[in-house]
Amino acid sequence: MLTTVIAVTVRHRRLILAISLVLAVVLAWGRRLSVWLDLILLIATFLAGVLAFSLGLLGLRRPRPAAFLVKPEVRAFATEPSAFQIFLAVGITFLASQFLGTGHLAGVGLFNVLPFLLLVAVALTVAGGWRGISVQLRPDGVFQRDFAGSLMVPWEALAPARPSRPAVNAATLALTYAQPDLVRRRGILPLGRRLRIDNVHPWFIADTIRHYVDHPQQRAAIGEPAEYQRLWHALMSPPTGPDQEHAS
Repeated sequence: MLTTVIAVTVRHRRLILAISLVLAVVLAWGRRLSVWLDLILLIATFLAGVLAFSLGLLGLRRPRPAAFLVKPEVRAFATEPSAFQIFLAVGITFLASQFLGTGHLAGVGLFNVLPFLLLVAVALTVAGGWRGISVQLRPDGVFQRDFAGSLMVPWEALAPARPSRPAVNAATLALTYAQPDLVRRRGILPLGRRLRIDNVHPWFIADTIRHYVDHPQQRAAIGEPAEYQRLWHALMSPPTGPDQEHAS
């Protein structure tokens, strides 16, 4: 059930985000019409936010797929957009609606800047969910797109026999650079040496990146269905030879 909900959320993320924004505005405006309506819509807004945050946390705890989306049109193996980012955006949107709909935030201190901070948080998280945070493996390197920018790490920039497998529940993957001067960043990207991997099995993406770091002759075929099948066979076969400790 949860897997189905997450799949539908990712597939229709822009529609869900748009509907959430409209509902949040309607709920915030409707609460100002009467005291009774304020109470009813307050409860509805609170429950909607709790549901979104709960689904996001459950999504982080679910077994993550050891799989990529094969995209021959852009020559890439890609992770699906982050479901957690979408649920987070929806939850923060309803949280902002709950506070901004009270009409009683005027005052001193924190309450002077709280509406602004809430709106900034909504804008950033919705932008991330709308764009779809993902990681792409390309013939020329590893590409990460975030709401604040992008990170391009050429294969030559990565250290041999790296990255190592992170914790099985890790949400990020640390990269080790052999030639950091080759790395290209655009915008503001806090995870400069880390990839966000909350939407793919951590060991699978670590093993895949390490495989292409250590086998440069196979990079040109990335993005092709036949190469994806070959990659699966290489990663799932028993390791042999001097690379035994890294091929599992």
